[in-house]
Amino acid sequence: STPVGPDGTYHNPGAGYTYTDCLLLMGRWRDGGRLDWTCSERIVGDPKRTTRGLIEPTIGELDDGSILMVMRGSNDAHHELPAHRWVSRSTDAGLSWSTPTPWTYEDGTAFYSPSSCSQQIPHSDGRLLWMGNLCEQNPQGNRPRYPMVLGEIDRQSGHLIRSAVTIIDDRQPGESEQLTLSNFYTREERDSGDLLLHLPRFFASDDAAGFSADLMLLRIKLT
Repeated sequence: STPVGPDGTYHNPGAGYTYTDCLLLMGRWRDGGRLDWTCSERIVGDPKRTTRGLIEPTIGELDDGSILMVMRGSNDAHHELPAHRWVSRSTDAGLSWSTPTPWTYEDGTAFYSPSSCSQQIPHSDGRLLWMGNLCEQNPQGNRPRYPMVLGEIDRQSGHLIRSAVTIIDDRQPGESEQLTLSNFYTREERDSGDLLLHLPRFFASDDAAGFSADLMLLRIKLT
């Protein structure tokens, strides 16, 4: 398949900056140490609700063996739309997927989240954690990409546990509204069980030159 139609125009039904679907690549080892690859069905967003489709998936396993996929959406070009995280679930090891819906807290309330990457983090203590951006007000496309929060996923329902959401980093006094707390990676330190968050603080200053920032390493002790 190709993203370009017969007229040479890029497929972009949401009129946002880009348009993307999600899928999983799955490899099976064969003799000789090589892999045979296949892919899942596509997870396709509704362009009337998420204008850039579904982007940057992150997956985690729930208690019943199903796979939860959390995806980035967007309201780029249509800021009147509510901007959410989107989720889909697979019960057949990732081959097929449920219709994507806005991610919610346990009570069914959908929360605001900008168009940015996020990460599910399976911890050795049995918890399934999530790192990403949440907003009190409806964001506009990619912004604001703060605060950065750590949350916990209910491993039975797949919902985000509201009471377990904690702010890890946020915009500080004097910092630019363009601050970007994104493009990060989180890992568990084996010996301590602490989370180590590798995070660039892009655009903290209005006079910063392009994508230039110090890379921060934040140690997060879990309770």
